[in-house]
Amino acid sequence: MQKHSRSIIGLTAAAVLALASGMAHAQGMGQGMGGQQQPQQGGPQMEMQELQQTLAQTQQQAIENNPELERKGEELEELVLDKMEAAGFEPRSDLDTLESAEEGLRDPDLSAEERQQLIQSEDVQQAQRNLQEAQQAVAEDPEILDAQESLREDLMSAMRAENADIDDVIERMEALQQEMMQQQQPGGGGGAPGMAPQQ
Repeated sequence: MQKHSRSIIGLTAAAVLALASGMAHAQGMGQGMGGQQQPQQGGPQMEMQELQQTLAQTQQQAIENNPELERKGEELEELVLDKMEAAGFEPRSDLDTLESAEEGLRDPDLSAEERQQLIQSEDVQQAQRNLQEAQQAVAEDPEILDAQESLREDLMSAMRAENADIDDVIERMEALQQEMMQQQQPGGGGGAPGMAPQQ
C-alpha cells in the first residue's frame, strides 16, 4: 500500500496546488510539460516557470516543516483510492503500471526512442485513461471535496508561513495565465496588460 505513496502524493499535490492557485498552475504545468515549442512566448512562459518553481519550492518546504500535512495528504490519498475502487475502478493496479514505467524511465541507458515507446505503450496509456476516468468519477464526491478543501487550507497556511508573498505569486500566475490565453486567441491579443500586478 505504501508503494503507491510517491505517485499518489504527486497526484494529490498537483490537485491541491491546482486548487490553491486556480487554473493557472494546472494550465502552466501542461505547458511546461508539452508546450516547449512556443519560443515566441518565451518571456511570459519563462516568468510562469519561475513562479511555478517558487510555488513548488514553497510547498515542499511547507510539507517538510509540517509532517502533519503529509499525514493528512496520505489520508486523502487512501480516501480517493477507496472511493475509486467503490466506483468500480482498479486505481492501485493502474498506479503499479505507471510506477513500473517511471522506474523504467530512470534507466540512464534508455535511448530517447525507447523512452518514447515506454511512455506511449498501450499499458501505460490505458492506465492513464483509467485513472482519468476514475478521477472524474469521484471528482464531485462530498467527502473528497471536504478533505481536499481542508488540506488546501492547511497547506496554504503553511506556505504563507514559509513565504509571506505566496498569495502574490499565485495571483500573478493567474493574471499571467489569462494574458497568455488572450494572446493565443485570434483577435484577442489586445487584452488587458494592466491586469497583472507587478511584483
